[in-house]
Amino acid sequence: MERMSFLLKRAYALLEDAIELGLTQLNISGREFAVLTLIESEGPASQQRLADRVGVDRTTMVALVDALEEKGLVNRLRDPSNRRAYLLQTTEAGRKRLRDTLKAVKKAEQEILAPLSSAESATLTRLLQCLVQAQPPRT
Repeated sequence: MERMSFLLKRAYALLEDAIELGLTQLNISGREFAVLTLIESEGPASQQRLADRVGVDRTTMVALVDALEEKGLVNRLRDPSNRRAYLLQTTEAGRKRLRDTLKAVKKAEQEILAPLSSAESATLTRLLQCLVQAQPPRT
């Protein structure tokens, strides 16, 4: 029997490849998708807060935001409480791209989980949630 660590890594790699294909077709990277998702779910946010949440340095975040802004997916707005800072918000095009991206991710997940029954897929998801939720937050 193969080690669980290998199986989890292999399953993740399969899923990541399938998702990456869908993201590439939508002209968005995984990190850009993460930033859009956070902005949309948490509301306008500073670049620093997003960098902390995504786990990238300031320079990388500036490049991500520049790319998203260039694609018309986010806007930078002056932070009314700190004139030196900007808040990021999604544009209508950004919200549409996010919806399309979420559909592509869901399709990739369904493709990877296709060998499992619906009950097995639900059980796997539930078990993975249990593992993740039982871990202390990373700092």
